Amino acid sequence: MTDTEALFETRKDISDYNTSYPLHPSDWSSWKTSDRLSFDDIEDLSFYIHIPFCQSLCRYCEYIKYKKTSASIERQYLDIVDGDMREFAEQSATGKTVLQGFDIGGGTPTSLSTQNFARLIEMSAGYARRFKRAEPFKGSIEATFNTIDEDKIAIISDHSDIFSRISFGLQSTSCAFLRDNNRDNGQIQRMADIFHSCRQQGINTINLDLMYGFVNQTKEEIEATMKVVGRLMPEHLTVYELRTNMLNRYPIATAEQRFEQYSYLYDLITRLGYKGRFGMNTFSLIGDYGLSSYLQHRMIKNGSYKGFGIAAQSKNDTGLSYNIGKNGESLECCLSRSTFEKDGDSYILPPRELLSKYIAISGYCGMTDLSVMEKILHSDPNMVFEKELAFLLNNHYIEKNGTMLYLTPEGFLHYGAVLSLFYNRPC
Repeated sequence: MTDTEALFETRKDISDYNTSYPLHPSDWSSWKTSDRLSFDDIEDLSFYIHIPFCQSLCRYCEYIKYKKTSASIERQYLDIVDGDMREFAEQSATGKTVLQGFDIGGGTPTSLSTQNFARLIEMSAGYARRFKRAEPFKGSIEATFNTIDEDKIAIISDHSDIFSRISFGLQSTSCAFLRDNNRDNGQIQRMADIFHSCRQQGINTINLDLMYGFVNQTKEEIEATMKVVGRLMPEHLTVYELRTNMLNRYPIATAEQRFEQYSYLYDLITRLGYKGRFGMNTFSLIGDYGLSSYLQHRMIKNGSYKGFGIAAQSKNDTGLSYNIGKNGESLECCLSRSTFEKDGDSYILPPRELLSKYIAISGYCGMTDLSVMEKILHSDPNMVFEKELAFLLNNHYIEKNGTMLYLTPEGFLHYGAVLSLFYNRPC
């Protein structure tokens, strides 16, 4: 057995090897810097705003979020985000900068009061219009069925040149799942009414998020959820695997069980007419990747992005940074600052670490671009990873088409072990 084979075997059953990187909080400590990331020379850029408020806190969620409190707290939060965006736009908006995408996520952006939600969308769209925008440009907003209404849909519709996609978290229709995880999707008829209203008001792309990987998740539960999908027929469908990472631990199914659940979902999804390769987590009815332009720029192209809000992540060609809040600071502590940009964590990373981050993120889509890898490494990845690529190709864990590497069904079963062969750090 070669060293590569032995390493692969030892990692097959370690759930930490997934699409989360770095693996441990201390992994990047030696590259931490007090300098903020610069975007002065970045010509292709995406924006992300993190809204951390939720009407209820889902038990499995790995993101930074806080229970919704008051409209005045929301206004205070938006004041700081507005100031951070204004400062960035004044310093970095040049004639050369092209905005590739813009997502607003959380948390639950639509949990804001109607007045504060209107301010968020108007403010965000205003800053986006200061930049040239790529074609096509598909900004996206995360929502839940129990926090959106006709007024908020109309607000989004008024700025559909910027935000033309809404992503709803459905996850599951199982009553037991919803009860155990502190979720409430509401009645199916209300979901259908919301979809109808979105389409009437010109929102041309709707996404539904589903989840799998839960212990004891049954085929019957998956079938029931997919019946709802079949009634609603969103243009995009995203399937997320429940995962653990360095900030979150949650009981998950075995790799074999997760593979079986995904395989069953994939079969039902493709029967409805959605397109997507086995191993991807995004599917589409409209001939694209099933992603917002922000996610496509980030995951597939390894593009630079600037994050605003508590714990938001930013990335350029040299490193990553996280705004204050990533390390468990309280909401009160974060709101006491005039900016979320200071007192966070910034890292200037070597090429191999930047590559590891790209590999992990591209794993969401089940594919990796060798040409992007070469740009990060400044050398030929076919040479750098000669042994690893030979092992993966010979064992049919991946297949190669031009510069693209795709996970095969055999590779998807142990995708964490596949991805980790390109990581810079051992477990």
